[in-house]
Amino acid sequence: MRSILYYASLENAIRFFLSVFILFIPMKTAIYPISYSLFLFFSGIYFYKNRLFFSFKDFVITYQKLLLAFGLVIASMVTSNLLSPYVSFGSWKIIFEYVVRYFLLFVVLIVLYQNAVISKHFLLISILCALSIQGIDGMYQAISGIDLIRGHLGSIAGEGMNGGIRAAMFHRNTFGLFMAIGITLSTLLLIFENDLSPKHYQTLFLSITIPFFIFGLLFSYSRSAWVFCTVFLAIYLFKEYKRLTYKHYALLLILIVSIVCFFLYFDTLFLRFVQLIHLNSSDRDIIWMDSIRLIQAHPIVGYGLMSYQKIASQNTFSVHNSFLEIMLFLGIVGFAAFSFLLYVALEKIVQIKNSVLLAFFVAFLVVSQFDHSIISNAPMLSALSLFAFFIFAQKSEPSPR
Repeated sequence: MRSILYYASLENAIRFFLSVFILFIPMKTAIYPISYSLFLFFSGIYFYKNRLFFSFKDFVITYQKLLLAFGLVIASMVTSNLLSPYVSFGSWKIIFEYVVRYFLLFVVLIVLYQNAVISKHFLLISILCALSIQGIDGMYQAISGIDLIRGHLGSIAGEGMNGGIRAAMFHRNTFGLFMAIGITLSTLLLIFENDLSPKHYQTLFLSITIPFFIFGLLFSYSRSAWVFCTVFLAIYLFKEYKRLTYKHYALLLILIVSIVCFFLYFDTLFLRFVQLIHLNSSDRDIIWMDSIRLIQAHPIVGYGLMSYQKIASQNTFSVHNSFLEIMLFLGIVGFAAFSFLLYVALEKIVQIKNSVLLAFFVAFLVVSQFDHSIISNAPMLSALSLFAFFIFAQKSEPSPR
């Protein structure tokens, strides 16, 4: 009996710290790395006690192509850093985080999933709870001007340093992206994907939180997040139109009409929408042209990770385009490695014929052409690690013990 209770508590500790880690992914706080470290610590104890190291051997055999693709990405990063005079401690730290924070997270989740310690349903609920807290906090910030968690200022005004709401996150575009993920997941679970439908109390929870997600998405004023939602729905509806009923189209129409009313009522929203229609890049085009000029001068292995500020004529931290960012830092070699990694993921999605994952894949790819660095943005990369888990963790799912 003591042994059973011990292992049950160990599994619960793993789930608890994983949930805490997911909760703090969007926020730059010390709890994020601490909870991740504790999650790995208890997972390591579980692996040792249950002699699960053979699972890692099975992982290597099962995911040979994925490991090769990721290995090529890391090799391209190391090569570019070694050949560049512009690298710093941060350049090498990025490689360490890619291996230890993002890829190791993916591997541990796969092994835990294969041994029924976690389930996809558990991860979905954890993700939605984390996003719901941010959505509710964003609503509070819109009303009071300050968020409850970290004291960030924000308002539904569209201009100025504190224009738009961001809840406890460091930027409104990041907040907008996570609200976009929240609304797409909630809508799928509640309306479209009946086979994933949760229990009644969870249905009530989703019904309550969707308005918070919509409000947060709109008043983040993040045009890239709006594009994310649009692309996701376009891909999903195109792939699944045969399954949709009049009820689905009616609900979707109500949702669209409600959002249009918001845009017509609030001038700040309408202005941002006009900027989006007119392809206003907020000076991103200047950054892109500067990046292209630099890439042409050093196209093979690039300038090394996190080198942009040292070589660019623009005073900015990000290239705001994942393709240009990879080419700038890692050159053609790195771009080829990342392209192979994307191909492996897309091949798996096509193989399992999952429209939801395909829609997310395309939406993430599109939004990365405007915002959210896939080299240094911790929330984006953590989200992509969880997304990769849902792509590759494919098996008949047992109930957690």
